[in-house]
Amino acid sequence: MSENKISWARVSKNICYFLAPFFGLILIACITGLIIIDTDIEVEETTNYYDTRLFSNNYFNSIYNHFYIPVFANGQVSKIMPDATERLEVSSEGASASIEYEESSYGHYGIVESYGYDIQEDVDINGKKGVIYYNRNTNNNFKYLMIDEEKRVAVTNLEHTMRTDSIEEIKQVIGENSIYWNFQKGKVDTNISHLSLEEIRYKIQYEDMNSSNIKEVYTSLIDNLPYKDEYSLAKFTYDLSMKANTLAPIFIPLCIAVLLALGLIVLNGIGKKGKGPGIHLNGFDKIPLELAFIIGFFIVGIGASCFVSVNSELRAVIFSGVIIGALIIYLAGMLLLETVVKRMKTHTLWKTTMLYMIGYGIKTVFDNRKFSTKLILAYGGFCLAGGIATTAMLDARFNAYGDGETVFWFMVLMALGIGTFVYLFVRMKQFQNIQKALQAIYEGNTNIELDSDELTGVLKQMAIYIEDIAGGLSNAIQQSLKNERQKTELITNVSHDIKTPLTSIINYVDLLKKEEMPNEKAKEYLEILDSKSQRLKRLTEDLVEASKASSGNIKLKMEKINVNEIIKQVSGEFEDRFKARNLEEIMTLPEENVFISADGRYLYRVLENLYSNASKYAMEGSRIYLDVVPKQTSIVIQMKNVSKEKLNITTEELMQRFVRGDSSRNTEGSGLGLSIASSLTELQGGKFHIYLDGDLFKVTLGFEKLKEA
Repeated sequence: MSENKISWARVSKNICYFLAPFFGLILIACITGLIIIDTDIEVEETTNYYDTRLFSNNYFNSIYNHFYIPVFANGQVSKIMPDATERLEVSSEGASASIEYEESSYGHYGIVESYGYDIQEDVDINGKKGVIYYNRNTNNNFKYLMIDEEKRVAVTNLEHTMRTDSIEEIKQVIGENSIYWNFQKGKVDTNISHLSLEEIRYKIQYEDMNSSNIKEVYTSLIDNLPYKDEYSLAKFTYDLSMKANTLAPIFIPLCIAVLLALGLIVLNGIGKKGKGPGIHLNGFDKIPLELAFIIGFFIVGIGASCFVSVNSELRAVIFSGVIIGALIIYLAGMLLLETVVKRMKTHTLWKTTMLYMIGYGIKTVFDNRKFSTKLILAYGGFCLAGGIATTAMLDARFNAYGDGETVFWFMVLMALGIGTFVYLFVRMKQFQNIQKALQAIYEGNTNIELDSDELTGVLKQMAIYIEDIAGGLSNAIQQSLKNERQKTELITNVSHDIKTPLTSIINYVDLLKKEEMPNEKAKEYLEILDSKSQRLKRLTEDLVEASKASSGNIKLKMEKINVNEIIKQVSGEFEDRFKARNLEEIMTLPEENVFISADGRYLYRVLENLYSNASKYAMEGSRIYLDVVPKQTSIVIQMKNVSKEKLNITTEELMQRFVRGDSSRNTEGSGLGLSIASSLTELQGGKFHIYLDGDLFKVTLGFEKLKEA
């Protein structure tokens, strides 16, 4: 097989298409489990489902929903709710017993059977003869027995067997399970958390139950939940969520990493057909992008219809419909992904849109119209002159002035037309060259090719000016780039040269600190050496960062920042420093959170530098004021304090590098903090200002305000 006939990138891409759904489902399952645990399950620090409030609430609702006595009458079923006062009489007459309700006959056993109930008559209900209704819908893990002693009626959903012919037998069967809740004349007996009498006493459901005629209720949940109902589903969801909660920290990062790797392989393989570097485009990739999306969404609609169109009670049929629908949607997604990536790789994504095609056509017509309009207007003068010449020629012809005169005016007319057209065409061509040169300069290209000797008049003067401007800009840009490059190289080299011996000094100092010093003086000298070496290390790092900040050689990650939160974080870190110098911070923040767009890391550094500056240079025992002032379109962060030293310098001098407010230079500062803060603020689109009024030092940061939503 030839090497060009197979592309392993394409083979890998197709394999990844099959693997991606598997890891995607695992990721969705883990995230869903975490969400359920955090929001719906109400775990409440327990690993037992039966101790959760979710279970207790569901169980109590089941009790309340079954808290009634059914009445069968006239071919219909109704309920006697707990506050009913009527009495039921039951008698047996041969093969067809009837239920009498206040001396009126209401139906027969056929009615009872049609509504899924069995009946047991002449049972002992607390010393009186009564009747038991058995709900045939027994496929439920929740079992109950409701007894209305006054009406001598009991209702249960246990199966009617020889083991459940009496009230006591029903109680015994219900009591065989480990989860139970019983109610006997206002008293509650249960082992379910959150359903004791103390916890439900003031619930409106319990008040209805306590005031009803049903004075005895016995309920339990079948052990191991053998039936598929809401309890088994909730228990399964709980167990799955607990497992997801345990495995999610491992599987979520793993699945994300695998999916990212699969995505990169897919993106690399899209469009590869052989081993050549080219991208293969098919017919679908050449149609307008909007039409491609319409086709893709139509296929997605077909897949979505499979979810809702399957109307069957068979799980296999429903499951098959879901699988087919998901597969169709997935294939549609693959189709759209492939065509978008191919167009991006061939740089035709925008050019294959209908919007671009329409816009390009309009632009072409418009551009041509501008040129032709100018040409036509200029040519209008020729038409006027040509009309005069034509009139004179015709006049000479018809008035017999001679053939020579006629030929003369004809030649004049032709020369006028040709000359005018050539002149206008050349001038417009020159104008277009100047326009292209200006556009190139505007786009940053100063290497233009514009020969002024080919131009005349005003256009030639314009060309000379443009060439001078382009040359000046080119020299200025090259000189600026050279200076910045030299400055960066100098800082990098010096920092590297400093870091190498400095690292050795710090390491040897650490080794000396582990050794036994001969006397206290040696220990003192070692501590000073350690402190100064660390200070030199910080100074070197600040120097590099100041260089990066001033040159803009920093990659920003702009995001939505809560101003109140980040200020509280920075303030908390400097609390001990402020207390050490007996400084009191007065912070004024808006009641509602305000947001700006900034890089969280570098905004934190800006605020950290301001707080550090205040902790070093503020007058001991004074106050430091921090205010956040929200305005209509901006957020202003303002810090002010009284300096311990005289501020006999200007704002411009204070903003210069290595200038410090402490003229004695006794503090540990580098003189770069405010310079770094100013550069980082401006890089993030903010404004940085310093105000000096005597010994009062005030700095403000201004950022554009973002909406909370």
